[in-house]
Amino acid sequence: MAVRRGPSSLSSSCSNSSSLSDSQKYSFHNLLDTSLPSPGLPSITPQHGRKPSARRFRMGLRLLFWACGVGVVLWFLVSTLQLEKSPSAIRYLSNDGEAYEIVGDDALPQQPSPVMVTDRRGRVKWTISIPPTFDFPLQPKEHFDICAQSTDVARHVAELKSHGSGHRHGDHFGYYHIDPNFMDVAEAEDHGMLPRPKSKQAQSIWEAVAGKQEEKDSMSEDLESMRSRGRNPVCVRSLTYVMETSDAGFGKTLMGLWMSYGLAKIEGRAFFIDDANWAYGKYTTFFQPPPIPLCLPPDKTQILPCPHHARHLLVSAATTPWTFGQAFNSHFEDAHKTGVKLQERIFSLLRDGHDALFHLADEDAAYVEQRAQDLAKPVHESGGITIGIHVRHGDRHPFEFQYQNSYIPLEIYVDAARALISAASTNATTSETTSRLLLASDDPETYTSLSNALRAQVRILLASKTTLDAATQNPPDSRQHKFTDENIGWEGGFFNAVFWSLGRQPSAPVPRSRGGEDGKEREEPSELALRLRELVGRAYLLDLAVLGRSDRVVCAVSSVGCRLLGVMMGWERGIVEGGWRNVDGRGDWRGIIW
Repeated sequence: MAVRRGPSSLSSSCSNSSSLSDSQKYSFHNLLDTSLPSPGLPSITPQHGRKPSARRFRMGLRLLFWACGVGVVLWFLVSTLQLEKSPSAIRYLSNDGEAYEIVGDDALPQQPSPVMVTDRRGRVKWTISIPPTFDFPLQPKEHFDICAQSTDVARHVAELKSHGSGHRHGDHFGYYHIDPNFMDVAEAEDHGMLPRPKSKQAQSIWEAVAGKQEEKDSMSEDLESMRSRGRNPVCVRSLTYVMETSDAGFGKTLMGLWMSYGLAKIEGRAFFIDDANWAYGKYTTFFQPPPIPLCLPPDKTQILPCPHHARHLLVSAATTPWTFGQAFNSHFEDAHKTGVKLQERIFSLLRDGHDALFHLADEDAAYVEQRAQDLAKPVHESGGITIGIHVRHGDRHPFEFQYQNSYIPLEIYVDAARALISAASTNATTSETTSRLLLASDDPETYTSLSNALRAQVRILLASKTTLDAATQNPPDSRQHKFTDENIGWEGGFFNAVFWSLGRQPSAPVPRSRGGEDGKEREEPSELALRLRELVGRAYLLDLAVLGRSDRVVCAVSSVGCRLLGVMMGWERGIVEGGWRNVDGRGDWRGIIW
């Protein structure tokens, strides 16, 4: 028989169950408290509610800031080094159509040109390098090239400084903008970036400007007086006008001279004139010596054609697009006015130059004074007025479309003169009979066509070929004069080719202007050629001086002489009161037109 244990009581069962649960619980907790064999394994104990340390958070944030700061500094240093290092050669097409190359090099170029330099703080600048071995002034083409290249170099340096942001240097800059990247030559010499020339060169420039040749004049005497007193001040700012141009005409040089003086006056610059290579000879052959500044000109390497804010500026016909170009007109024209009143400030600049510089040499000045009085006195006593008529032919054609390939008919000049006479008097018939027409022209045939007009001056006349042939008729035995040169007159007016051929053999080639498009130098004129050119220039000035004293003037605005006559008459008498009358279209008076 088998014996079987029966079930225990309720209390006993509960007690045994509790004892077993405690034993199991104890064993499980011991297992959890036992260290894990691998320290790399994560703890499986929950971390609910545990916050990270605030100190550890601040340290991480500080490390992040330090890393960002170091990155910014390293980026700035790398960018600066890339910006300030000598740039590689860059080829480009300049505004003048010529191909140039910007190069980074430690050696200065052997030719006058703009260069990029680095100042003491490692910043890229640009300046103008003119080797001291070059004569002053440079050739006109060299002045033109310097200005053309300066515009491109200045733009290139500005783009380097702007890290290639696409900003175009000079797109909106005004006439008096100062380029912060330009270093003046004197400053570059002080920093040792450009060689400093010998001090005696300033004296040679002064003597050239003053027109000192074999004998002393008043300007050189004043210079010696300053030096004897131990005073050799160099001008802080100056403007030197170079009277050299490829155009044979006198008028453009005269207008540029007047305008440059007026500009120097309002900018506070000392004014100098250089006539070393002027086709007409010396300035003092035609005019009284100009006003003498109270300071000396700088070294020749410091006189620059560009930029305009250079301390010592050079102005010539070659630099006109930069000195008297669109920026000049935009600055000096009055946008609040219309018509000719736009040009009032520009007119004022020219008038200042006229008042200071248009003083003819002694003999010519005395002749003009007497001639003007002899012509005007009987006319005024009879109640009439004098009407000056200026007719320009030659290689200058009118602006008006229908006459662009020919010339304005003389009848138009006469009709305009009659209208002025009629407006000046209520009795037109009496006034027309008592008034007098004074004529000045570069075409000798014009005086024959207007026989009722008197010549403005009879001191120096431009003869026609017919007149010259009649005065130099060949003897009957022409075989002995087989190689006699043919006379060349001024039929048709003033032409450049005729001017350059004065005093030369007909078989010889016509010389080109020094520094022209071909870059060739012009031959030195012979003594005969220079005397003939002086006569042509004096005749031109005498005509202008006499006509400028007329009561009214009729001319074509396309001619430079016509615009000069307006300046000589003055703003009130010539422009406001209508004493100056244009017959070339409906245009008003204008300043420099190139």
